[in-house]
Amino acid sequence: MPDSSAFSSECPHCHQERLLSGFAREELLQLLRSGAEIEAYCSSCDQAWPISVEERADLARALNA
Repeated sequence: MPDSSAFSSECPHCHQERLLSGFAREELLQLLRSGAEIEAYCSSCDQAWPISVEERADLARALNA
């Protein structure tokens, strides 16, 4: 089982921080390197959105720490 990395993103609908997991560290790094969208999801709003540029930068720093 691959190691899973959790990160958070603010839901643009309800403005609550949502903890997101289920992505393997290497998968997230590959998505960041390629510039592909990383989608977040809010179960309360039943909405998905691409994480922001700032959240991508924070995630990259955390994964490379």
